[in-house]
Amino acid sequence: MGLFDKFMGLVGDTVSGIAGGQSGGNAEGKKEEIRSIFNSKVKDGESYNVLAGMNMVTTKKLTKEIRTYYNYLIGYKDGDDPEIVLISTTYDLVSVEEPVFCKKSECKKAAYLQNTGSFSISHPKLGDTPLDFAIIASAAWGSSGGFIIPVSYVDEFTPFTDFFQNRFAK
Repeated sequence: MGLFDKFMGLVGDTVSGIAGGQSGGNAEGKKEEIRSIFNSKVKDGESYNVLAGMNMVTTKKLTKEIRTYYNYLIGYKDGDDPEIVLISTTYDLVSVEEPVFCKKSECKKAAYLQNTGSFSISHPKLGDTPLDFAIIASAAWGSSGGFIIPVSYVDEFTPFTDFFQNRFAK
């Protein structure tokens, strides 16, 4: 899987009801923290629109369902060669990986998956497996189990979707 192996996730056991810790703070404070982290990791970070995303992968093992949660800071900007920057992080923003820059011209494929409401990017820097993610549109997702960043980007969902479908998808 390449670099995707390094993209971190937290595992929750949905059968036994194990949940991660709760993250304090309000959603606006989280947005400011996300922006600050993004700007510290990306040169000229202020020129990007920034939001948070997640992906949940469910696998079955005998009678158990295992869910692995991945969290991302996502920056995007339009231009001659539209770009998306993905930064893998933990739900509490304590551990943050280095950014992966995905220019449209370098992508193998980028698609909006309407059936799941998620986005998919195939890019050489992400390895052989497409990276799927959804925009975190409700802070309740994060507070329900402590595995997803507790923030809401509901107002930013439509502008990002328009950008992705009309300028970035191939």
